[in-house]
Amino acid sequence: MVKLNLRQWTQLASVSGRELVGVELGATGVKIVKIAISLNKIELLDAWSANTSGSTDEEIAKMIRSKFSELNLRTASVINIIPTGLVITKNIEIPSTNPSEIKDIISLQAGRHTPYSREEIIVDYVDIGVYKNNYSKILLVIVARTIVKRQIEILEKAGLKFDDSLLAAEGIACASAKLLKVDAQNAPAAIVHIDESSTDFIMVFKGKPLFIRSLPLGAVHMSAERQTYETKFIEEIRRSLEAYQNEDIEKLPLTLAICGALSDIKGLENVLGQTLHFTIKGIAYLTHIAVSQYALKQVTSFGRVSFFDVLAPLVSQDKTKVNLIPEEIRLRKAFQERGRDLVKTGIFVLTMAVLIFSVFLTNIYAKSTILKKLDKKFQTIHDDARELEASFTKINLIKDYVSRRGYALEVLGEIYAIITDDILLNDIRFDDEGRFSVRGTAEAMSSVFSFVEQLGKSKYFKDVKTRYTTKRKEGLKDVTDFEIQSALVKTD
Repeated sequence: MVKLNLRQWTQLASVSGRELVGVELGATGVKIVKIAISLNKIELLDAWSANTSGSTDEEIAKMIRSKFSELNLRTASVINIIPTGLVITKNIEIPSTNPSEIKDIISLQAGRHTPYSREEIIVDYVDIGVYKNNYSKILLVIVARTIVKRQIEILEKAGLKFDDSLLAAEGIACASAKLLKVDAQNAPAAIVHIDESSTDFIMVFKGKPLFIRSLPLGAVHMSAERQTYETKFIEEIRRSLEAYQNEDIEKLPLTLAICGALSDIKGLENVLGQTLHFTIKGIAYLTHIAVSQYALKQVTSFGRVSFFDVLAPLVSQDKTKVNLIPEEIRLRKAFQERGRDLVKTGIFVLTMAVLIFSVFLTNIYAKSTILKKLDKKFQTIHDDARELEASFTKINLIKDYVSRRGYALEVLGEIYAIITDDILLNDIRFDDEGRFSVRGTAEAMSSVFSFVEQLGKSKYFKDVKTRYTTKRKEGLKDVTDFEIQSALVKTD
């Protein structure tokens, strides 16, 4: 039996002609990258960056909104990219190989690895692999909820809705084989991504990040004071390799690839190779991807800024595992997806209903032809029936008239039998619908009540009620004006 996953089918069908936009909000800057993905091509269409030091969130949102107005977007998906320097990563071991149990254990223990409480963080992980049959090696990824919340608020102020919140370092690891041609299938490889003011050290194996470390040194430091910061940079790389080795995750890498903002720090791979005794490769990250002339001009103009940490997660979106979306937003998106599925189901049901209706309509048309023949055949009988119905109506009218003849006199006779000498009736009214009213004057209020009571006991009246009673002076006497209403009861 074949099972169809509607969500996977939708993603597969939407690959051709798809546009993705990545937005990375760092501590001191913002980056935006736009790519187009088709079945056989990935093209970088635009890249942009701005320094946000000293800017308010409203000003940053305005910058982003201004740039998005230039991107000419129609159906592009927006991805929030979280810089490596804003997250905490830990390599831990979990005594289970069951994904559900691993998730539960991580949820319980994540707070122990940070100075934050469990409610103040968002947690996800990469399952590196199983060892000793019963243990799983896990790369734990933790980010403060306030960081992601601020990013979301800025994007919303800019009028954007994002689909995912991906980790830059994992995107680099997943895209390293495609964009950098780094072979990490048989042995781990180290990737050193140099950005403007920071560097990501990522250990990659089989498309997964094994170890991540963020270094507070970037292209702006080494291009300004090359000798001073080059020594510090090499020392930080050595410490990163030692930290990875101490975690006993996998064997040491055979290759170290340097990428990112390398235009102002050429020759760095040679210095690293002489010091670390590794095979060092300096790789331009735009070599193995189509780049529009405008995008190339943009990337070149931001010389010390690397867009690889935004580009890579977009290219490898379908391979990444870490998604640092707050739980409330995750639930909201789940409800939205269910809503879309319900709409699709509704369309399917409506289509089936139309088909079924068409079948019934065909049957009805065939039967209507037969009915037309029957109508012609029984037209004479129908005319006779109409004449008979008209005669029957006349008989009923005559019968009703005869039955009502003298009824008014019967009602008046009944009133005459009930009324007492101290009551004077001024007005008596009743109609064909059975509404009856009487107005008069009584010498005492009790006479009115007695009259109402007697009317209620009569077989000619029902629902007898006094509409009003009003006392007044008539000469030296007190009299009471009244009006009584009721419904008439037809008697045989």
